[in-house]
Amino acid sequence: MTYINQCNYPHVSYPTLTDLPELGGENSTVKSAGCGLCATCMVVENMTGQSFPLIDCLELSIAVNANHSPGTDLDVLAPYVAERFQLDLTMTADPELLREHLKKGYMAVACVAGDRPEEDYVGVFSHGGHYVAVIGIDEDGEGIRILDPSQVPGKYEIEGRREKVIVNGNILHSTMKVLAEDCRRRETKNYADGDFKKWLEFAESKGEKKDWNRYFLFSPKA
Repeated sequence: MTYINQCNYPHVSYPTLTDLPELGGENSTVKSAGCGLCATCMVVENMTGQSFPLIDCLELSIAVNANHSPGTDLDVLAPYVAERFQLDLTMTADPELLREHLKKGYMAVACVAGDRPEEDYVGVFSHGGHYVAVIGIDEDGEGIRILDPSQVPGKYEIEGRREKVIVNGNILHSTMKVLAEDCRRRETKNYADGDFKKWLEFAESKGEKKDWNRYFLFSPKA
């Protein structure tokens, strides 16, 4: 099972926010902004058995301008990844499509939204926006297995997380219900002022984000 932790790559530059250079994303690294790269590589390698080195994914992201966001914009990157590995791709905000996809034995990248202070909600897989790899589902159609590219000791022991995630080495066991709630998008107005909110407002002003996809479903071509 391929597992890639972004925390191991503080030395690998990954410039982001290329559309808004005044926000200073040129100093970012895989550790600070590369969760989408890591999650995508893990899905491709574990599902297809083909090699997809992290540096290749990073270079592709930069080449297609998927790094224009605070991290990686998978709406931009995922179609290029699917084309490179001859995969079908569905991008959606519907967790039920993810459930059916996983039941077929396929894998996906999910985008969680982080904390929602306005609801007293603690983000399960991250306090902020973050990508994770969803690699399997149990026979009951509810239990799921996840690879988190920013897993560190103690991350899932805090209040609001430990009752929702079981850690088994690099594999996290959770449920579709927990993931769907964690991926529910926050309204831009609810974010604290800062770089991420500025980018959200910028993207929305350009009409780039109408559906705000939360799940990126990869599967072998029919």
